[in-house]
Amino acid sequence: MNDEIDIEEQILGNILLKPELMLQTVISSECFLNPKNKFIYELIRKQFQDSKTIDIVTLVENYKTLFTDKYSAKDIVEVMTKMLTNALPFNDYNYYQETLFSRYIKFKILEIINYYRCEKITTDELLFNIHKYENMSISINDNKLSSNDIYKLINSENRNINFRLNKLSNAANIQEHDLVVIAARTGIGKTSFILNLIENLSDQYNCVLFNMEMSEKQVYQRLVSINTNVPINDLTNPKTEYQKNIIQDGCKNISNKKIKVINSSQTINSIRRQIINESKKGHVLAFVDYIGLVNSSKKHISQYEKVTEIVRELRQISLDYDCTIFLVSQLNRNSENRGKNDMMPKLVDLKESGELEQSATTVLLLYDENHDNNRSKKEIEIKVIIAKNRNGKVGIVPLTYNKEQQKYDNQQGIIKDPNSWRKE
Repeated sequence: MNDEIDIEEQILGNILLKPELMLQTVISSECFLNPKNKFIYELIRKQFQDSKTIDIVTLVENYKTLFTDKYSAKDIVEVMTKMLTNALPFNDYNYYQETLFSRYIKFKILEIINYYRCEKITTDELLFNIHKYENMSISINDNKLSSNDIYKLINSENRNINFRLNKLSNAANIQEHDLVVIAARTGIGKTSFILNLIENLSDQYNCVLFNMEMSEKQVYQRLVSINTNVPINDLTNPKTEYQKNIIQDGCKNISNKKIKVINSSQTINSIRRQIINESKKGHVLAFVDYIGLVNSSKKHISQYEKVTEIVRELRQISLDYDCTIFLVSQLNRNSENRGKNDMMPKLVDLKESGELEQSATTVLLLYDENHDNNRSKKEIEIKVIIAKNRNGKVGIVPLTYNKEQQKYDNQQGIIKDPNSWRKE
């Protein structure tokens, strides 16, 4: 503690010696662990903001209402005078700011650990706060970019996530660090759709599936079926020895891919921790199935508030860490009430929270136009509606969906003009 206070006094003394240092000061008053030093810092910062200078004599006169019995004017003046007298001019002011800040972070982490030991906070709260403080930083340099920096920035290539459904891939133009919402009515094939993406993209990317809908067995059955084109019902009882060999090869193929399936209930904090750990290996594609099953750390809030909070957190995670997030959501039944001529889902049909539309970079709506008649069919057409796209066009891409093999494939045809179906 003494070292920390010495650094605090040296920083304050140097600011009193050279008030222009306030222009370079980026630390907050919270970084001062000594309450008296914190009070002095807030006092001189206020005077500098008001008058662009710091003067002990006028400070007492101009801010006399701020002094208290605990921090009397006489006592504060004596301490400030001592700081000014003992100040050793800094060669590198930023170094001392960074040192003070790092010690503040260490103090806060130890404080959080102590709260946990005293059972004042939960394990989730402990891990969340440790992670929060570990990732805090101060920006010493301003954000002004040189012309060369700007040129390099605007000319750097966007890293697209390309997958085998090439027409959809080209149209959606999904990029790393996006938040992609995939939504449909119940029974349309949302989970199969993301498993097709995982099976394909896991050759290149670390893919993590937060599975809250199915058993582990069902997930891997679908992945193997997609990989081998073997009907899912044949996996448990192969019809021939040849088919059995194909299934075994498919199991090897899936085991060699970069796939991690997490089968348990999740909170936003547990998802964040897992993404952080996986991102150490490279860019992560995180698939959350589905938003309505993610638990919130907050109690006594509505479903709308819960989903809104979670979606905002997921978007921030996709920006803060080396990951892209695919988020599965349900559609409400609004389209059923619009009449037979307007059954195609729209953005307004996203269930539970308007934050899904707001935070998503891309929204894909899966639509089976003849759902009632297609229940008994092995192969059907699924229209993928690109309803929102910050990276490109909106429109419709038709895909073929083989329900026996759980596999989506390209279909002949062109992307339809969005104006042919969208109503603004």
